[in-house]
Amino acid sequence: MSDLKNFNNFSIFDKTGTVALFVTIALAIICVVIYLVADKKSHESIGAVKKVMAGFIIGYAVALVLLLGFLKLDEYSADGYIVADQFYPVLAFVLTVVVLAIANVIVSLFKKDKFKLCFKISAAIVIAFFFALLIALGIKNNTMTLSTADNAMLYIFTIVIVLAIAAVYIFVGKKLDDKLHTKSIVYAAISIALSFALSYIRFFELPQGGSITLCSILPMLIYSYMFGTRRGIMAGVIYGFLQFIQAPWFYHPVQFLLDYPIAFAALGVAGMFKEIGLFKNKQVVGFALGAFIAGILRYFSHVISGVFIFGSADASYTAVAWSFLYNSFVFADLAIALVAGLMMFTSKAFVARLEVNVSVKKEKGASEQSLNAKTEQIDGEISNGDNNAEADNVSKTNIESVQKDTNAEQNSNE
Repeated sequence: MSDLKNFNNFSIFDKTGTVALFVTIALAIICVVIYLVADKKSHESIGAVKKVMAGFIIGYAVALVLLLGFLKLDEYSADGYIVADQFYPVLAFVLTVVVLAIANVIVSLFKKDKFKLCFKISAAIVIAFFFALLIALGIKNNTMTLSTADNAMLYIFTIVIVLAIAAVYIFVGKKLDDKLHTKSIVYAAISIALSFALSYIRFFELPQGGSITLCSILPMLIYSYMFGTRRGIMAGVIYGFLQFIQAPWFYHPVQFLLDYPIAFAALGVAGMFKEIGLFKNKQVVGFALGAFIAGILRYFSHVISGVFIFGSADASYTAVAWSFLYNSFVFADLAIALVAGLMMFTSKAFVARLEVNVSVKKEKGASEQSLNAKTEQIDGEISNGDNNAEADNVSKTNIESVQKDTNAEQNSNE
């Protein structure tokens, strides 16, 4: 971040971003205080408080993203970084992905039975649009044409990175319980919005793209740890597309994939050790190792793009050496997120809160099984010949009692 003493010399974007940083910190403190006070006064009202806070966080993050995004694009346009023939088609694709993602969130919340159909239609539109975009843009961009050998190597290394992420998705990732489906989508929206907003708060920005931010990847890492690698990878892809709006560097279709959707999809592997079942009693270790592997995959994705597309900005370095050195900013960005994340995972209350997302559902399932077992036992007593009115009334009373106890237990868990 720039020196605050020179605030008057900042660009409009930098001034807005600086103010947004302090406003965000203040609002975060206020939200924590309100939550703690509400939780202490009344446990029954905490659910309503959570919903209001979730709505506020999403609304604030979206508003901040739109404002800063507009200012940044205006700044890039003024500096001549945006090539209209390439930028606007890609922007149209990214906005299409975002709009369809929002539509799927809404459908999942209010029309769950229509979600699968909506998702399939959205996926078909995105895939068709994507291939049309690649064909339209072609391999030649910004007067740059790769040699046959370089082009082949670029595609080979890209496929290797994609296969590595896909292997985690297929062989490590587990299907999420349908009961957690809606919650996972809501959390994904919150995580993506928070990460995108935090990515505008930069400590350092490099001249050819890339920056060191205020824990911008942390919400995505935690989301993957909470809901698994499959959901994490999918959320990372959407977040990667949004990153293009913030820093629209486009020289080649494969470079676009490597620097945006593939690089940030890699963040989704952060939850792999939890799904494997390693480090059950040391979750902080599992989170740290998963996040580090995610960072490695993201790093190599950027390195491949740098070697074949951006080359070296320093004549004393080869393209390979320069790309490895230049993209090391990924580790600095990861280190900041890891420090904050490890502080959170060392808190027993935080870890317990993460586990509630699954344990509540299991407890509900146990309650339902208990109700069914007791009901079957009572029905068995009736069928054994005790059909008088008194026995029937007692049985009905017992069933109602079990149902009340179960409902009370479920409400307590929620």
